[in-house]
Amino acid sequence: MRSQAVYVGNDRVLLRTKSGYKMFVDSRDVSIAPHLILEGVYEEHTDAVLRRLVRPGMHVVEIGANVGLFTMLMCHRVGPAGSVYAFECDPVLAQIARDNLEINGFSRIGRIDERAVSDTEGPLAFRAAVRHRGGGTLVAGLQQIPELSESERQTIGVQATTLDAFLAETGRRVDFMKIDAEGAESAILRGGAGLFAERSRALVVMMEFAPQFMREAGADPARTLENLREAGFTFARVDDRRRRVAPVDAAYLLAQPFSDIVMTRR
Repeated sequence: MRSQAVYVGNDRVLLRTKSGYKMFVDSRDVSIAPHLILEGVYEEHTDAVLRRLVRPGMHVVEIGANVGLFTMLMCHRVGPAGSVYAFECDPVLAQIARDNLEINGFSRIGRIDERAVSDTEGPLAFRAAVRHRGGGTLVAGLQQIPELSESERQTIGVQATTLDAFLAETGRRVDFMKIDAEGAESAILRGGAGLFAERSRALVVMMEFAPQFMREAGADPARTLENLREAGFTFARVDDRRRRVAPVDAAYLLAQPFSDIVMTRR
């Protein structure tokens, strides 16, 4: 299916992705929106892996939904017997994601929560980036996108929860988790210490892993991986070119500047 796009005002473009989803994006964004507007796709390797990992009836938690591209895919995959609970603390992106779920008929399967997810509950500062909508972060001073200057950032106040608090509050079952949090991954893992330490709980997690970003956030990436290994997780990395996952060990991941990883505990 050919991608289609039209400007509809108020800094929004309405497009149709190659997968057939109707979708709004922020016209000011130079990181994700251009790919979707012109090509109808973004991160095809992520799309391909999610199609293999997310199955009908699963209950999914997504942290970092952005405009909801992968939220919609996961809603489609889990179907009416499953659910997708997605966190996005940038209020502009959260509303776009919410609208995208609605116009595609996924509102009964997916939900957008505007809280941040971290290792503490309560108010936090979120550093949004209008021109680089994929670069918002909770980590002060993090420069994960070379072209994103600190002067571009707009600091906004957000409310945060932790994974353990969220699960206790809702009693939700979680089969699959996707985490794309621009440097806040270590804090998210700490805030879910109870979930990740429960060895009897089967769980699959797809997550960005950047050792330097973790260090800048005050965490030890080697210790993080060791804690997860001790909790029963095995590791694989996403091969961008082949669009599949391949088993790896912690030493390999620590030697790479960045990896999309899949952690599995059966």
